[in-house]
Amino acid sequence: GERVSVEKLPFIILRYDQGKVTQTFCLISLLPSLLCRPKTSPSKNPFMPEQQLSGLCREKRVFYRYISGLHASINVHLSAVYLKPGFASVWGPNEEEFARRFHPAHTDGQGPIWLKNLYFTFLLVLRAITKADSLLLKEQFYTGDSVEDALVQTKVAELLNLTQSCPSTFDESTLFTGPDAPRLKEEIKAHFKNISLIMDCVGCDRCRLWGKIQVQGLGTALKILFSDQGPKWRTTPFLKRTEIVALFNAFGRLTSSIKALELFGKRPS
Repeated sequence: GERVSVEKLPFIILRYDQGKVTQTFCLISLLPSLLCRPKTSPSKNPFMPEQQLSGLCREKRVFYRYISGLHASINVHLSAVYLKPGFASVWGPNEEEFARRFHPAHTDGQGPIWLKNLYFTFLLVLRAITKADSLLLKEQFYTGDSVEDALVQTKVAELLNLTQSCPSTFDESTLFTGPDAPRLKEEIKAHFKNISLIMDCVGCDRCRLWGKIQVQGLGTALKILFSDQGPKWRTTPFLKRTEIVALFNAFGRLTSSIKALELFGKRPS
């Protein structure tokens, strides 16, 4: 197999506190992750080269692109908010790092496909938020701060109003329709659990928290789109508070990573 390089990966931690955004930098060693060995199965590994997808069913191809989009989003953030070499606290876009992660010459031609998958993941989560609009509009978003609560509800209403003007670019009704649908759903749930277990091995507590929130957010979007409860979930308690928080956090990260592509001259085509 391919040689695994045990190196330290940079992670950017953004923190919002009393109206101010601060950021810190930490290095994550892959060695603890390799030693942790969560209870995962190689056969459930969702990451594979693009050329190996042709033999998979449509549901599994969608799942691969979905997770690939998350991976691309993380890599865009790492390239856009990068610690400048030779400086202690100067951050900014790093075009060389972006090229290393996405240029066709450095990725066996896969980089542009990964960026397309980022847009795909964004559109799928956007579709989920749009579908759950009636439920989200009823959410109180209680935090204990009445001013913040009112602001969040206003912003959520504005977002949902905007989503209604967007053309639907993802039709979930075409998936999970065959006799294997229950088995495929359980398999994909197992994949998400697998990824979440991998996140448990990240040494940095804050990085692990961000990773698990984003994975849960993507899982929540799939829950909205492919729930077995049918239309009745729109009028009954369906999402946990933590799932709603994770959904909006994941959507926010995808949105900011797409916005960050402008720093590198990349725009939707």
